[in-house]
Amino acid sequence: MFIFALANQKGGVGKTTTAVTLASGFAQAGLKTLLVDLDPQGHVAFSFGQEKTAGLYRWLVMEEPIKDVVQTVRPNLDILPSDKNTEKVKRHITLMDFRESLLKDHFKRLKYDVVFLDLAPSLDVLHINGLITSDWVIIPTRLDAMAVDGVKEILLTMGEIGQKGHQFTGYSILPTFFDRTTRETITQFQEIVQTFGERVLPPIPQDTRVREAPAFGQTLWEYTPNSPAITGYQNGKSKAGGYQQICERLMEVVYG
Repeated sequence: MFIFALANQKGGVGKTTTAVTLASGFAQAGLKTLLVDLDPQGHVAFSFGQEKTAGLYRWLVMEEPIKDVVQTVRPNLDILPSDKNTEKVKRHITLMDFRESLLKDHFKRLKYDVVFLDLAPSLDVLHINGLITSDWVIIPTRLDAMAVDGVKEILLTMGEIGQKGHQFTGYSILPTFFDRTTRETITQFQEIVQTFGERVLPPIPQDTRVREAPAFGQTLWEYTPNSPAITGYQNGKSKAGGYQQICERLMEVVYG
């Protein structure tokens, strides 16, 4: 089982959209996939047209079997939803001994091919649990100064976790809301590539339809499969970026 965490300590960077789209893409490719919502806002369930429920709370605190708390939303794709009760999960973890490994210990019991963890932007005990559980961290970021600073904050946190013994397989930075007509976008993209090199994934183009899909309870693959956000932007005679290419790149991470 390979576990991806999606994290950025700055909100509004397309993190949940990315989590939903990547998890759906892996499921469509035939992998048994679980998407876990670690954010009390519960937007993962909403993105699939499902009711927010206390799935995470019931699994981690009430110790209910995973089969009783997940929702099967697509073939090969389960979600473990979240709601305001996730705040109680944080308090529960805070009072425990060896609290940083609670989530990791629970995942040892599961049988999925791949798991995606959608972490809340707040740096708290559940966020740290998510990072410690993960093999690979995907850091979505807008291409503006404040969001890029959020990337640096996540990398500092990962460094601190690494010093305490957890070894990440690696991480990727995923530029989102990429607009080639905006000077700041191009400048920030160039700078982030100069700084992080091959760790920067091809960008996800700006696409207004991305915001519409959750209102219909559909993934981007269903709502707008031929949109730039999925297929990428025109780059000469070929296309670059888009979630289709990102799924292919991350498949390589999973299978080496």
